[in-house]
This record gives sequence, structure tokens and C-alpha cells, in this order.
Amino acid sequence: MKKITMIFLAIICSVLMPLNTMAASGSISVTSSSTAVVGNKITVTVTLSSSTSIGSWQMDLNYDKAYLQLTGSTAEGGGTRMVNSSATGTKKKSYTFTFKALKSGSTRVSVSSYLAYAYTDISEMSLTSGSKTIKIMTQQELEASYSKDNTLKDLSVEGYQLDKEFNKDTLEYTIIVPTGTTSVKVTATKNDSTASVSGDGEVDVTEGLNTIPIVVTAQNGDQKTYNLIVNVEDQNPINVKVDNDDYVVVKNSSQLTAPPTFSENKTTINNIEVPSFINDATGITLVGLKDNTGNIELYIYENNVYTKYKEMKLDNLLLIPVAFDNELDFTKTTTKINDDEVECYTYNKNSDFVIINARNLEDGTTALYLYDTVNNTAIRYDETFINETNETIKNYTYIIIAFASTSFLMLIIIICLLHSSSKKQKKINKFIERQEAKIEATRKLNDVVAEVQKITSAKNQNVSPKSKSSSKKNKKGDAIEIKEIQTSDPNNEIKKVLDDSEEVYDLFGDDKKKKKKK
Repeated sequence: MKKITMIFLAIICSVLMPLNTMAASGSISVTSSSTAVVGNKITVTVTLSSSTSIGSWQMDLNYDKAYLQLTGSTAEGGGTRMVNSSATGTKKKSYTFTFKALKSGSTRVSVSSYLAYAYTDISEMSLTSGSKTIKIMTQQELEASYSKDNTLKDLSVEGYQLDKEFNKDTLEYTIIVPTGTTSVKVTATKNDSTASVSGDGEVDVTEGLNTIPIVVTAQNGDQKTYNLIVNVEDQNPINVKVDNDDYVVVKNSSQLTAPPTFSENKTTINNIEVPSFINDATGITLVGLKDNTGNIELYIYENNVYTKYKEMKLDNLLLIPVAFDNELDFTKTTTKINDDEVECYTYNKNSDFVIINARNLEDGTTALYLYDTVNNTAIRYDETFINETNETIKNYTYIIIAFASTSFLMLIIIICLLHSSSKKQKKINKFIERQEAKIEATRKLNDVVAEVQKITSAKNQNVSPKSKSSSKKNKKGDAIEIKEIQTSDPNNEIKKVLDDSEEVYDLFGDDKKKKKKK
């Protein structure tokens, strides 16, 4: 009986124990970047999640205010307190917080006072919570922490063997592939996980030498370039030299693209037929040349002479530059058109316009063009118009010079006239002053004579005055008759009157004289 009771209790416990273990559970995660720069913003995300629908919850975000400053929050009330409920239940709820990093150091962001209830039975959920440690650095400290490793761990080409064993410090490798190979698969393995690699993968190649640069960039930005040279065998290469550089004539038409106004053609070089392009309007023939790095460009081919093809597509014109036939009366220089240096002439160094000599690929004509370096357009250069304009400017210059000379001469004349007028005015003023002085002297003389006559008539009524005449010349040399009155003046009264007069003026002279009358 006792044994049966124990079995019954065990069955009951086995039924009840799962009920306890079946309580709803959830987790709280805190995520953000692991590093931050002083002065920059950093975003922290808090996420409550559960496989069971959550009815309500509450959480508090904890952070060190000495390292972080809260600038934004999606929590209820805009703070760090997260409390809410869901009318339909939810299995995930996230909040984001924006902080400003204040100073260097390591700080931790966590959640506390967390609590959640299941939506179905409002039972308390079992929660686990995480935290996030953030390292705050200055920009200099951050850059100093970056990895400097910009090396490869391995380099290989699928199906081919490198000419030497790979070493991270050896930067050039070569492989030889058979004629007709158009691509190779390159695998480059970086030595540091924070570094980046470019140039590997499926790479197209052509006959002759092909240089494939593989660039490794370290986390701090330092770069290192490994060069993989793929030599596609050519049983009968056509080697040429242009400006002391070695090239190989391209014999595969798939590697060439015809420019506008050119059509596909065939040209024989060294008894070998190679693909080319021809412009019917000008008769220009283009062939492809490949340099030692594998770069292919088009060249004008004429009588075994190769000239680099420089196409200038300007507005609605398609031109190629040619050498000038004659020197122009302007400053000779060069300008860049479509990344190519082109010989030209300019009016002055500050002008946006230059004169180029070019051949039109549409009609084959060669002419001078006025090229706008700013808008990358060109028009036919009208030399007649420029000459007429220069002639007009020259004529205007002559007119201006003549006008300036005339104005200067008139100014001199006016100054002379003003000066002459001033002298005349001075003479007039002097003449007026002289006449006024003469009038004043005459008046004074009349007064003296009248006084003398008065005295004479009063005191010498019985005396008959005698007069005598004499002649005298004035300053101008004219003869003047002077009458002197002779009378007796026993009391010297007449002499006294004459002595009392201050001065007598010469009425016919320019200068003032003082005389004593007898």
C-alpha cells in the first residue's frame, strides 16, 4: 500500500512540475557601436523580446552621465523610463536612445528595474537582461587604434602557377597563359580582417602583357599594390615603338571599339592583317596599340607612323587636333581637351577662349576653331571678323589720342588766356589807381592855389602880380607851359600855406613825388 502511494505522488509531481517550467520568458538586449568619438553622437537600442505575447512591461536605462549625455529618446516621456502595455499583445518592443560622447574612457549602458507580464494570463515573465560596453576615444586615439596591416596572406590564379612563391613583401608576380586566353580568375586573401582588397576576381586579358594591380587598403587607410602580370602568348607579335615607348599592335578585334564616324576595316602591318577603323571623309586609319601594362589605345596609322588618336567631341562637332600650318599673332600655349594636351593660341592668359587647329571628321575639312575651355564647345574661327575688330579698335584708339591731344592743347590755351586776362586786369587796376591819384592831386593843388589866391587878394590888393612863363617837359617828353605867379609876401603867409600841404603830385607822370613849394 505504501508503495502504491509513493507511485501516485510521483505521478502527481510529474504532472505539476511542467506547469512550473512552462512559465513565459523573455530577454532584454542592449545594442550599439562598440566605439565612439568624443563630441560625436552614438545610438543605443534597447529591445524586449519573447516568443510569448507580452501584455505590459517596464524598464529603466542606466548610463554614466560623466561619459554620455542623453540628447534623444523614443521612450515614453522622452526619458530613460520605458513603461507601456499592448492591447493586442506583442512579441517585440524596441526603444532608441541618442547620446553625445563627452570624454575618453570606457562606459557601460544597461537596463534595470525590468518587469514584464504575459498577455494571455497576465503572469510575470522570466526576463534576462544584457548590457553594452562602449569605448569612447578622441579622433586621434581612434585613428591610432586602426590596423596598419595592408598585406596579402596569399595570391593565386586559378589553373596557373606564379613565377615565384608568394611572399607578402614581394609585390610583383608573373604568369604565362596560352594564346586565345581572354580572362583569368585571381584570388587575393588579405592578411587582416579589417583590411579591404580590390582588383581580384574575374579579370579580362588580351594578347601580350597584361598588368593587373591588386590594391590592399588597411583599416587606417594605408595602401599597398601587388602587380600580377599576365602574359598571353602571341606567336607572332607586331612590336612598335612610339615616342621611345614599346607597344604591341592589337590583333583581336573584340578588344577594340570603333569611335563615331569610323567603320571597321582591315590593315596589313608587317605582312599581318590586323583589325582597324577608317573614316571615309578624311581617310584616317586607326589601329589599336597595347602598352606594357596592358592598356589599349587607338593610334592613327599612316605609312608605318603611329600618332595617338585624340578625339574631341565638342557640342555637335567631332574633331581631331592637327598641327598649325602657320604661326598666329597670339601667344602659343596648350590646353586640355578631354584629358589630352592640345596645342593652341590664346589672346591673353586670362581668356577662357583659345584657338585650335582641327580636322572635322564629318566632312574632312581642316580649319581653325575658337574653343571655349569652360563650356567645352567650339565654333569656326572667323579671322576676318577678328581683323576687322582689331582695325576698329585701332581707329578708336587714334580718335581717342587725337581727342586727348586737342583737349590738352585747348587747356593750355585757356590757361594762357586766363593768365593774359589777369595781367590786363592788373594793368587796368593800376591805371585806375593812377587816375584816381591824379584827380586827388589836382583837387589838392586847386585847394592850395585857391588858398594862395585868397591870401594874395586879401593882403596885396595894391600890388599887381607879375607872371612869367617858362616851359618844362614832362616824363613823356611833351612841352608844358608853366606860369608862375610872382607877388610879394612880406608875412610869408603864402609860404606857410604851401608848407602845410603834405605833397604835390606830378599830373603827367606815373610816380608820386614830394616837392616843397617856394
